[in-house]
Amino acid sequence: MAQQPFRSTTDTVSIFATVNDKDGRLVSNLTAADFRILDNGKPAEITVFSSDIQTITTTLLLDMSGSMVPRLLWTRDAAEQLIEELRGADRARIGTFGTEVAINPNLTTDKTLLKRILHEELWPGGGTPLWVGIDAAMTSMTHETGRRIVLVITDGNDSTSDRVSQGDVRKRAIREDFMIYAVAINGHELNSDLADVAAESGGGYIIVNDNDDLKKTLGEVINELRHQYLLGFSPAVLDGKTHKLTVQVTRPQLKARAPSGYLAGIK
Repeated sequence: MAQQPFRSTTDTVSIFATVNDKDGRLVSNLTAADFRILDNGKPAEITVFSSDIQTITTTLLLDMSGSMVPRLLWTRDAAEQLIEELRGADRARIGTFGTEVAINPNLTTDKTLLKRILHEELWPGGGTPLWVGIDAAMTSMTHETGRRIVLVITDGNDSTSDRVSQGDVRKRAIREDFMIYAVAINGHELNSDLADVAAESGGGYIIVNDNDDLKKTLGEVINELRHQYLLGFSPAVLDGKTHKLTVQVTRPQLKARAPSGYLAGIK
């Protein structure tokens, strides 16, 4: 059964964590006893736990810069396959960045509408306003409840953002509970900024090459998002500051991926 939407409040901090084994395989059969949470280095009692299938709420953000023109059909076909993977209460919206940043207002379960947007509202060309695009995608989900995911597909570093920086996006993702997933085309050639933002938000950074199966990659991302663990704890101190957050798995050779911090809000 799908998990009901759950968001951090001043009383409870929610954490979505992905666990992999030493070979990178997804691990989905753990219990609360297998986890340990450190809040600013101090152990915190886990008061909420779920390993249920998680509902997905995402803005799929597509790089439409000039270098993506030869990859337009490849990217669009993979995005259509991702839409087919949605089910139940899952919702998605489509956004693009290139000559302009455009976030479609429809956050929906309607697969026909989402596919129509992919066919009618992709305009390739221009530079790569990556940080402005991610910031706009987060803004589009500000009032949504539950886990809010920006899934960005890009082939380059930011080249045109001037009013939003990597640091701005990183801080906002942590303080406002956004999760950033990045699929980096030829990502070994990119700098580490996007990978760092994704990691600190508890998301993921996946490298694909032009001859790889992008449909398969996005399917793996969706599967991972469905099988994240929900953990929650009550902060000992509500000081209005950003706290360092560490999630550990007590079983050997397993590693958790989770946000690196949270805002300890004041009542």
